[in-house]
Amino acid sequence: MKTTFKVLHYDCASCALVMEGICEDAPGVQKAEVNAVKCQLTVEHDDSLDLKSLAKTLSNEGYPVEPERQP
Repeated sequence: MKTTFKVLHYDCASCALVMEGICEDAPGVQKAEVNAVKCQLTVEHDDSLDLKSLAKTLSNEGYPVEPERQP
């Protein structure tokens, strides 16, 4: 599965690396990638990932995100 989040606070490439690392440390995540131009975080994961928990963890670390609406 893939889930895309809107990144609400993005400063630099270093932030992207930190966000990706936080995500990739979460159980169930296979890959995370930040698109700085679109201010998006895309997470590839299995069904076991708790998306709300991941978003809260990112927010607590200073990287607030919100799930993007799927068409």
